[in-house]
Amino acid sequence: MFNPVKAQDVADSMIQAHPDLDYVFVANEAMAFAARRTFDAAGARDVRIVTENGTDEGLAAVQDGRFAATVANSPKVIGETAVRNTVALLGDGDKPKKVTEIPLTLITGENLADAPQYCPG
Repeated sequence: MFNPVKAQDVADSMIQAHPDLDYVFVANEAMAFAARRTFDAAGARDVRIVTENGTDEGLAAVQDGRFAATVANSPKVIGETAVRNTVALLGDGDKPKKVTEIPLTLITGENLADAPQYCPG
């Protein structure tokens, strides 16, 4: 659903049902920020959030501890892969292999410098 309001409702339900909650995975950073606000308001500041995107805002949240980690799935990398393979398919040379995965990087406080650029500014 990728809806921050729904993420707040789910976070509230989770903390009510599981007061000893340690970690949650939230499907994107916008929802993760909403869940973080809900956990903080409920006094559950120790709940660690793992999410995905790798935006500048998300990396800042990893750096300051609001998120435990984010999975960097850079649109820049996805776009470069798509363009490179499209050009190869249209050319006369070797055809690219089927794309079965795009590189992802789990970004934590220890490897923030390794985060790929999410989207050129």
